Amino acid sequence: MSMAYRSSFTRLALNYYTMYESVYDQHPASQKITDILGRFHEILGQFLEGTGQTHSLETLREQLIHDMNILTAYTDCFQIYEYVLNRVERRFVKGKPVRWTVETFTDALMEGLSQSEDAGIMNSRIQEILGQLPVRYTRQKFYSMLMERLTVYAGAGKESLTDVLYMLRTSSMVILPEGMETEWPGLYSILETLRRMDYRNLDKEQYWEAMDKLHEASRNINVESGLGLLAADLINDLYVLFLTRDSAMTDSEEKELFFSLVRKVRDGFIKNDGQPLPETCEEDLEKLEGIQEYVMEEQFLPDEKETDPVLLKIAKLTSGSSFASLEEASPEDEPADRNWIEKKGEEFCQELTKSFEGMPKPVVRAVMAKILSYLPVVFRSSGEIRDYIKDSLEGCTDFAEREACMEILSWELMDEDALV
Repeated sequence: MSMAYRSSFTRLALNYYTMYESVYDQHPASQKITDILGRFHEILGQFLEGTGQTHSLETLREQLIHDMNILTAYTDCFQIYEYVLNRVERRFVKGKPVRWTVETFTDALMEGLSQSEDAGIMNSRIQEILGQLPVRYTRQKFYSMLMERLTVYAGAGKESLTDVLYMLRTSSMVILPEGMETEWPGLYSILETLRRMDYRNLDKEQYWEAMDKLHEASRNINVESGLGLLAADLINDLYVLFLTRDSAMTDSEEKELFFSLVRKVRDGFIKNDGQPLPETCEEDLEKLEGIQEYVMEEQFLPDEKETDPVLLKIAKLTSGSSFASLEEASPEDEPADRNWIEKKGEEFCQELTKSFEGMPKPVVRAVMAKILSYLPVVFRSSGEIRDYIKDSLEGCTDFAEREACMEILSWELMDEDALV
């Protein structure tokens, strides 16, 4: 308890200072982040006065998780349109000519894959490739590939596979979380603009309009996500402090140092005048950094057989997964057999069919590529992988798209100048 307390209070103080610098020196916070922080300042004030409970903090944490889920959904949507725009770029932007043939390029990719000794890393790189290759499948062929990959989960828990299918649904725009339109109306407006575009008949002016919108959305999401992640860490560490404050043994000087720094930062937020924090804050930070280095060497790790619910909750809050569920895991996850997987897979395919209605073909292809990049690899040999890559590139008769795909894969998986 004492170690968890010390670890969380040093991390909270450092992150709180960083949040102030981020909000007032770098980016003005959105109203949503401002509201989250306003509630955090209030709960933190209660803690500093020795009052308050974790219930209000749980509510705030749930609200932030909801907000971040919406941002993640926006990220998934914009990645799909980025895939589409990247593949028409060479119609409007003169790039360096790709001098490699499909054959030699495929060999280069395979050589890069062969250098991955770790199977997990290799599978991840193969999935990256699948997510960038041109897609030219009929829906039935694609659904067949989808079902084949889902059957890899046979024997895994139904709950785990349900989570996978939910991730596939959200990342492919089959389902979107409630509140997307109202929570971030600026991002929703950009998404609607991208949805309405005719990508098969895009002209240069429309292309640059779409790219500008995409870059604007990316900048906004990066800022909001960065501040949201920092806010999540603040909430998690304050939660730990609430759980441990009555039982932790603390050094009085350390505690006073923490309280002093946090109060100064909190006062700065509440004044809301955009002024730099007192110079004494930097002195306090230097002292805390020394404490943090020691604490990091003695991290709080509960025993595998630990059953105390408070200790288990602390372990989740300090796990490094900022949005981890604090609910107790179900006793045993029932294994999924092939029939159950096929039933759930068919339901997902039906949802995709409905989602594809009225969707431009380039966007449909982008959705297919994104789904394939998330699914397990089922190749039985390097020869199958090579044939798949080669056939995908040769099957793409749009040479601008083919070269764009090769260029993107060159940047991501090989030396960026490898093709020129």
